[in-house]
Amino acid sequence: MIDDVTGELAYHVYLATQTDNKHIGFTVNLRVDKHTNVDVAKEFYFEARAVDVEGRKVCIECRVFDARAGCLLMTARAMFVFMSFAQVSKKSKNTQSVSHAVHVQIPGSCNIGTAELRGLDRVMNFLPPDTVTHSRGFINTHAQTLVVGLDFGPNISGPPIYVHGGILATVLYNASALLFAKTTKVEDDLINASVRDVNYYKGVPLECQNTVIEARVETQDEKH
Repeated sequence: MIDDVTGELAYHVYLATQTDNKHIGFTVNLRVDKHTNVDVAKEFYFEARAVDVEGRKVCIECRVFDARAGCLLMTARAMFVFMSFAQVSKKSKNTQSVSHAVHVQIPGSCNIGTAELRGLDRVMNFLPPDTVTHSRGFINTHAQTLVVGLDFGPNISGPPIYVHGGILATVLYNASALLFAKTTKVEDDLINASVRDVNYYKGVPLECQNTVIEARVETQDEKH
């Protein structure tokens, strides 16, 4: 939702500087700081504003409130880059889905079970169950590393022909949460990230097969 709200505002802010509306926005960074836990069924209130516009880049800050209680739930900052339809069309012709072998070249890696792979498939409740499918994966708790392969379905675009940035952020979070659960023995339903900071370097084409996600523990202490 945050990617959609901030992206919509960024689009209108950018169009105000252009002579035509033939432009498409791509998320290049999305940071979300959580201030309190969010229940599943709640009404949300968003406040968003543009804080920086420089050429093709637009930066948006957003606050998310519980619409009923009025309390602040999350703050976010998103950066978008805009391209013309012609530029995106040219890039799409050169885009190829590349298959990668899913492997971990570390002794002691174990297969991720079918049930856990299905758990990683959960993205957004309103999307079809086959939106994202994790085909196989490995985990090494000693090396604190997880690698999974997944396939993206159709009808989940943000920019045309590319997977929605919010979905990409969610699959990255799911993989990181599973690795955290395995390395710390914390129950899945007790895990919740206080900060999510995602950098997008390149668009992922719709229906891309055998996309590889790697997660690893960088630092660990008693609080994190």
